[in-house]
Amino acid sequence: MNPQNPVLQPHTTDQAPDKPAGVPTTGKAVANLRVAVSSRRKGRDGEYADTPPVFYDVTVWGTPAEHVADCLHTGDRVLVTGPTYLEAYTSSTGEERVKQVIDADAVGISLRYHVATPVKPTRAVTAAAAAQG
Repeated sequence: MNPQNPVLQPHTTDQAPDKPAGVPTTGKAVANLRVAVSSRRKGRDGEYADTPPVFYDVTVWGTPAEHVADCLHTGDRVLVTGPTYLEAYTSSTGEERVKQVIDADAVGISLRYHVATPVKPTRAVTAAAAAQG
């Protein structure tokens, strides 16, 4: 697996994805969501315990952003693949902080607790997306 483009799973969406909004510089839709990654590990005592969650801010661009906004809800388990990086920012209290970000190449819903039926977009949707760039 390429460490620059990992498949991170299982993710649980921590917040509902934003509805896509046009970005003035690109004109493409964008969806932002926050996911938490944790797992259950068996300790030395034989008991299972959840690991502390690690949070990622995920950005999805273009037509996939529209699909993410239409399909995902808070609490959905998702699979995300894409390059990760650290981004520095200043909090509302003036503190310098760092967050983990994924520029998603692909986002999918986990089928462990869901049933999904793939639906191809209609030509009208595809033509509208092509017109956007």
